[in-house]
Amino acid sequence: MPIKTLQTTSLGVFRAYGSILFAEKPWIGGLFVLATLWFPNTGFAGILAAVIGILTAKLLKFNHLESGLHVYNSLLVGLSLGAYYQLNMHLAVLITLGAIIAVFATVALRDVMWRLGHVPVLSLPFVIVALTVTLAAHSYGTLARYLLPLAPTETLINVWVDQFLTALGSAFFTPHPVAGLLLFLGIIMTSRYLAWLAVAGFICGFSVYSFLSGSPHPDLVAWNGFNFILVAMALGGIFTIPSRQSFVLAMVGSVIAALITAASETFMLVYGLPVMALPFLATTLIVLLALTQRPLSSSLQLTLETPALPEKSIENSRLAIARNGEFSSVPVLPPFYGQWEIYQGFNGKHTHQEPWQHALDFYIVDEGKSFRTDGVTLEDYFCFALPVLSPVAGFVVKKLDSLPDNTPGEVDSENNWGNHILIRLHNGLYVLLAHLKQASIDVEIGGYVHPGQKLALCGSSGRSPQPHLHLHVQYGDVLGGSTHPFHLTTVLHQSPKQEDAQFKLFARPKEGEKVSMPKVDKTLASSLQLNVGREMRYEVVHQGMTQVRKLHVTLNLAGELRLCSDSGTSVAFTHQDSLLAFYNVEGPRDDFLYAWLLALGLTPLNEGEMTWQDKPSMQYLPMTWQQYVLSRLRYPMGVGVQSHYHRKWDGHEWLQSSEHRLSLPWKQQVALQAVARIEPHIGCREISLYNPSFRLKARLLEVGQKADAGIPAWKIET
Repeated sequence: MPIKTLQTTSLGVFRAYGSILFAEKPWIGGLFVLATLWFPNTGFAGILAAVIGILTAKLLKFNHLESGLHVYNSLLVGLSLGAYYQLNMHLAVLITLGAIIAVFATVALRDVMWRLGHVPVLSLPFVIVALTVTLAAHSYGTLARYLLPLAPTETLINVWVDQFLTALGSAFFTPHPVAGLLLFLGIIMTSRYLAWLAVAGFICGFSVYSFLSGSPHPDLVAWNGFNFILVAMALGGIFTIPSRQSFVLAMVGSVIAALITAASETFMLVYGLPVMALPFLATTLIVLLALTQRPLSSSLQLTLETPALPEKSIENSRLAIARNGEFSSVPVLPPFYGQWEIYQGFNGKHTHQEPWQHALDFYIVDEGKSFRTDGVTLEDYFCFALPVLSPVAGFVVKKLDSLPDNTPGEVDSENNWGNHILIRLHNGLYVLLAHLKQASIDVEIGGYVHPGQKLALCGSSGRSPQPHLHLHVQYGDVLGGSTHPFHLTTVLHQSPKQEDAQFKLFARPKEGEKVSMPKVDKTLASSLQLNVGREMRYEVVHQGMTQVRKLHVTLNLAGELRLCSDSGTSVAFTHQDSLLAFYNVEGPRDDFLYAWLLALGLTPLNEGEMTWQDKPSMQYLPMTWQQYVLSRLRYPMGVGVQSHYHRKWDGHEWLQSSEHRLSLPWKQQVALQAVARIEPHIGCREISLYNPSFRLKARLLEVGQKADAGIPAWKIET
């Protein structure tokens, strides 16, 4: 077998072992292999099944071999058979057949479960195949029963701890506290939060199981208690974003698993069948399927599309909230050109009361007045007859523009909303623009509108004592429906206390505050355009050492653009007309790429001098070991750094500077400054990140484009 094939196979096997307990690193999977070898018969049966599974998947050219996706169910089939029968040629044949069937079942059921509700297949193929081959094995006279060594007569650590570790070892059909200890160490090294969920889930599940069973037989707890652990880890740490609500869900899931375990034992043992992972599967899949039927909620968020370790999920969630606000809030663009002021905000004292509390009224004010001359006519008002733009993409479902505009100071209380447009969004919510000018609507019912498209003119129809524009998001297509939270995005926001406006992705301006839509700087946007195949080479001076580093842009199978470093670290990014934003770092620590992210991680692509804020991960900051220990003690689940940015044109290039601060215990802090110099049509030509104890400077040597079909390569040396 070629070395590369052997490496790929080994990597797939190790990742398959690790994925059973949600570990991502192959070496932790290797630790789990070692744990199964505490009972060699079981361990070698599992290895055989894993190798057969990965070779089958490779032969049939299934995707994602390196992830172990198609292998861990085969592996579990082998472990289950090795736990009950002696490993010989007859069992090897049965393991081979079971492993092959498990690969097919995994591929087929994975697609079915995804279509059913985007839920994971988990170990469902294993349970189906293992029960099938176990029933078949009962009729084979050539298989000899394998008797596990006697349980240790002395406790390893403590009676209760040993019971937990033994149950954890049974997840790999190795019910022994030493095996469980190795597995638990692997969990701790993967995620401390998962380790906490494992312990808490076992305590809750075991307590209820003992209550239901009276005095359960120790062997039943040893063999089936892992279900409580896996349910807690899956529901509280992998498929939800960690929170108080997700922790409660995990504990409730463990209790449900205990009930199903007690019921399953009564039924399965009649037929001489092991319970295996049936309670884990039933509980996890039922709960996740039920949760997919909920409306959007900011309190308990599923991660079925992108399951990840809890520390990663909470970091991504924290960054998303810092940039985009609460999950359920609908982002909308300002529906106008120029700078407008908030006439009435959320929970406004005049008309924005429940159930219409989520609404904004806009008008234009100059030197404290909304009109010129004496304000007697509508034409005196600054905002009257100005264009109204679509804040969203959607379909027009209702419109009215036949009502006359009110004389200033008068209102039409019979037609509160006046002339209006109602737009249906893709998520089933609706956006209302109200008090429009008579006979000014330019779109038809059923027409599709784009963000920024001119729809009508600002007026003073309906309940409007002076010209202004009303905006809200609502449930249902009936005028006056209950409103839904929303926010303005990619705006310049200025409060009366601020001298300059600040760029924000999430803004809910209050009465008297001003907002405007910034104008895109096309030259800046093109200079920072990171197309697929873009390559950059930098000379990096880091702590007195100089080296050449490379960055390149790829597009993964999920359609995600990623900026990749030559160290193997990468980061996803989005490049819109008015914004360049990076998120979701993967790979080993890379101070050069982290400096790039601190300097350019969130970059508005708009004209003029501007300021903004962000909260990148604290992992980007270079720290001394003392600072690292203090940061982990203070923020065990991580935290966002307080980052403040400022950009201006500096004669021949843009100068983007930033300050990044992280507070630590005992009035200590980590503070750094970053500077990015962006040259027109070239890109980021220089990055600096420094404080008194750290200094990194990167200078662009070369930027180019990799050749593709129909696209020639090019290269520019700087």
